[in-house]
Amino acid sequence: MESEIKKTVRDVCSAAEKLKINVVLIGALVAEYTPEIGSDYPKFRGTNDADFAIAVRDWEAYKELREELLKREFKPNPRVEHRLHRGETMVDLIPYGSQIAPDGKLNWPESGMQMTVTGFDEVCAAARKAGRPDAPDLPVITIPGFVLLKIIAYLERNPDPKSRDDGRDIEYWLRNFASGSHDTRRYDLAELSGIAHEDYETAGAVLLGTEVGKLASPEAAVYVDQFIRESEDIDSPFMNVMAYGQFEEAADKKRREGSALLAAFKKGYAHERP
Repeated sequence: MESEIKKTVRDVCSAAEKLKINVVLIGALVAEYTPEIGSDYPKFRGTNDADFAIAVRDWEAYKELREELLKREFKPNPRVEHRLHRGETMVDLIPYGSQIAPDGKLNWPESGMQMTVTGFDEVCAAARKAGRPDAPDLPVITIPGFVLLKIIAYLERNPDPKSRDDGRDIEYWLRNFASGSHDTRRYDLAELSGIAHEDYETAGAVLLGTEVGKLASPEAAVYVDQFIRESEDIDSPFMNVMAYGQFEEAADKKRREGSALLAAFKKGYAHERP
């Protein structure tokens, strides 16, 4: 039987297709759909939340999609206007585009809340179709795109405790990018001219840095630069996220590992954006 979250994703895609609106899966649920995670990867955190980027010209088109979903037994969240619920699942619908969010800032019409959608244009343009037979045929952002948006979300939400999940998601991919048993990119990196890197444990972070560097627009790169600059210190908030919940000796080890991973990410990123 199809899970509730997969049925929710399928119904959002069906409603969007009916209205000829393009939607892209962007949140933590990407891990369930992307072809970039193999069965031999460490388990990514589970979620019942489905986050979608919605490419629309104006608020009327966005409202049409929302109204179509309400007809399909989704319920509005009275406190968060971009959020819908159905059963145990939650859906966030985030519109983006130069007309609805000039300068990467989205102003919600009811609450007046401002949300940053910088990075959405390039990340959604690079999205790939879900590569799994049991998944709807919808675009899913790449892992470098996911990390780019997480970096921006982390900076926007810090020091709110919710930023801890963003930081942990970033850490997961600094550790695990390109680590599948059939993926040779970490080994190949040892022989690449100009960026050779022989440490297997941090090679994935170098590769991730190069991919984020290729993808990020100048506007999004400002956030990545800020993240690297503010996180390099061993006692930075990001290193605190990595050490969270550990006793002193284990926490110090986590900080050292985090520092090495971030330095490797910076190496790859600087190679693409010197």
